[in-house]
Amino acid sequence: MNIEDVRSYCLSKPLATEDMPFGDDYLAFRISGKIFAGIPLNQPNIFVLKCSPELFDEVTEQYPSIEQAWHWHKKHMLQIHLDGYDITDDLVKELTDKAFALVYNKLTRKQKAELLLANNGIDLLIQ
Repeated sequence: MNIEDVRSYCLSKPLATEDMPFGDDYLAFRISGKIFAGIPLNQPNIFVLKCSPELFDEVTEQYPSIEQAWHWHKKHMLQIHLDGYDITDDLVKELTDKAFALVYNKLTRKQKAELLLANNGIDLLIQ
């Protein structure tokens, strides 16, 4: 995947938004105001994702092109080198889905209810 594919996939998630909270060189993707992914635009081969500590250990041991995200909380954010030999489109999509679900599932009931209303009463069914 390239940076545009990653951006499109992140924005395809239900009610996902994008903004630039850290300046013009960093694009963040959110659900209900919470970041689940990011792209440092000055390094377009890097993609950052939220993750659980268990997933962090698993993928950083298995994939040399995935490491702890620079300037983010240790064991809660992955940094993926999109040009890594061991990185596939399916892996990037799977990890993005998990990042989105992790953030969504930590939202409060009130936030989920607001998203439900914003999605015209259609449940996001995130697992």
